[in-house]
Amino acid sequence: MRRLLAAIAAFALGAGLAVVGAAAPASAHTGDLLAKAVCNTATGQYDVTYTLKLTNVGSTLTGTTKWRVGTPSFQGTPKNANGMDRGPITSQGNTTLTLGTESLPGTTKGGGPWVYAYTSWTDGYGQGSDGRIEGLKGDCTAPEPKQIPVPVQPSIVDACGTSGDYVVEPRATEGVTWSISPVVAGKAKATATAKPGYVFSDGKVVKSWDFEFTNVPCIVEIPVPPKPAATEACGVDGDAVLLPEDSDTVSWKLEGDPKTGTATAVATAAKGYAFPGGATEHRYDYTFTNEPCPVIVPEPVKPEIVDLCDVDRDEVLLPEETEQLVWHVEGEPSSGSVTAVAVTKGTHVFEDGTTERRFPLTFTNDPCPIELPVPVKPAAVDLCGVDDDRIVVPADTDTVSWAIEGDAATGSAVAVATAAEGHVFESGEATERFVFEFDQTECVPPTLAGSTAAALCVANVPWIDFDVVLTDPDQQSTGHTAYLVLSDGTNTEKVELGPLGEDGSVDGRVLWPGAAIDEAGNPTAWPGWKQLPNGRWVVTEENFGWTHSLTSAYIEVNPELSIDLEYPPAVVGCGPASKPAGTPGTPVAAGDGQGLASTGFAGGPAIAIAGGLVLAGALALAVQLMLRRKRA
Repeated sequence: MRRLLAAIAAFALGAGLAVVGAAAPASAHTGDLLAKAVCNTATGQYDVTYTLKLTNVGSTLTGTTKWRVGTPSFQGTPKNANGMDRGPITSQGNTTLTLGTESLPGTTKGGGPWVYAYTSWTDGYGQGSDGRIEGLKGDCTAPEPKQIPVPVQPSIVDACGTSGDYVVEPRATEGVTWSISPVVAGKAKATATAKPGYVFSDGKVVKSWDFEFTNVPCIVEIPVPPKPAATEACGVDGDAVLLPEDSDTVSWKLEGDPKTGTATAVATAAKGYAFPGGATEHRYDYTFTNEPCPVIVPEPVKPEIVDLCDVDRDEVLLPEETEQLVWHVEGEPSSGSVTAVAVTKGTHVFEDGTTERRFPLTFTNDPCPIELPVPVKPAAVDLCGVDDDRIVVPADTDTVSWAIEGDAATGSAVAVATAAEGHVFESGEATERFVFEFDQTECVPPTLAGSTAAALCVANVPWIDFDVVLTDPDQQSTGHTAYLVLSDGTNTEKVELGPLGEDGSVDGRVLWPGAAIDEAGNPTAWPGWKQLPNGRWVVTEENFGWTHSLTSAYIEVNPELSIDLEYPPAVVGCGPASKPAGTPGTPVAAGDGQGLASTGFAGGPAIAIAGGLVLAGALALAVQLMLRRKRA
């Protein structure tokens, strides 16, 4: 069937008419998509018009058609409107719809692209259609363009200013379209374009011209300016014509010289302006006399005065008499005020033409101040660093007050002594200044380096030997008493070792916290032990038992020094002569066992051990005494 349709289309194209139809099914509504090609001799292309003939449609039914242009390959009759990108087109009953027109190159042979349409009616029925143009011979060409003369450059109107500038469009010419831009920023462009089917004789189809316009301002009429004022004084030096300042519309100049007796002021209109009648210049003539002037003398300077304490020494220092001026004084300084008068001599006058200048002068008449001795320079504290540096000024008195300028912390300060009102120092000044420079060397921090503290057991008594040395070259320490601070992390005890001596040191021996002795030096208590009523000693948490397990120890004055310190080891005793097994600080229940009874002492071996401990303690004490003498 399609081959038969293609043959019919080829036959129609040969006669100048090409028709192709795609028949829809015979049942119900039908739609035949037809194509007609016409050679456009102006463009040399085929203009193909696509139509859709709808039949078997009730007159009351409304249809909606959408369509699209596909490719030369057939994609199947559409079953719905999906992908249809053109339309919709509405129809009523049986009708033929013009879908649109597409152009194909004039060299196209055979068939064009397939075109698809789909129509939906209000009765719910839909119909797809397809078709294309076939039998094209590729012989559609445009005729040779007609040659026309190259257009002549248009003329322009370049008036004053810019508002009247434009390019004059030439008269209509066969085959030419003109495009002329407005004048912007003094420029415009004209373009002649050959219409389709035409070409300029030089083979081109476009000819352009660029134009530039001047911006000569239009002449604006301005009024004639008034005649300038003039000054005429005696002689010629004061003669002058007072020309106005130049403006945007008028400039001024002076011809001649008033000193010669004549001058002319000339007003000239600026470019683009003119006076009434078109004149661009207006002239004003002046005549000056030449009468001689009196001699001008300079303004005299106000005389100085001597205004001292007491009025007897006050006076006016008048300038010397000259050929131009003479001076005199009206009044007496003792009255508190006088007037110095300058009078010109002969033909001399001041600049304003007068001959006299008067200068009122006033004297204070204050009593003479009382002289004070120059203060002694204050003391200063200049220590290391800057925090404590200062000037120690004396207390203020009725006649002298003190102030400090600057800050000693910056390295420099000034002590200022100010005499009270009515007083001066012997130097004649009301203030005396004393400059101080301060050393800003940083302070050396204090240290306890070399200090020691050691535990030892002497005669079964726990002691702490200590030797504290504070090195403080810049006196920075604020403490003067040495302490030993013990801690197990929970408990803390601060033991006073004693005040530092003048050399910054203290040494000696103190009982271990919790230890006690009687007047004979015999031990009566040990840290971590307590005696039961039956006389037996037992281990306890009380009485500084925690000091057997120290976690830290340090000597404190300000600064501090950490040390290694622990309770004397069990091998040297320092506990009750007879005690239960255990560790001090861990309570042990009282019971039968070897210990110190309330009625006496049991155990010969303990005597031997105690004797050995006494001997060891004596040796340790001797060593400490020797070391102390060596340091001394």
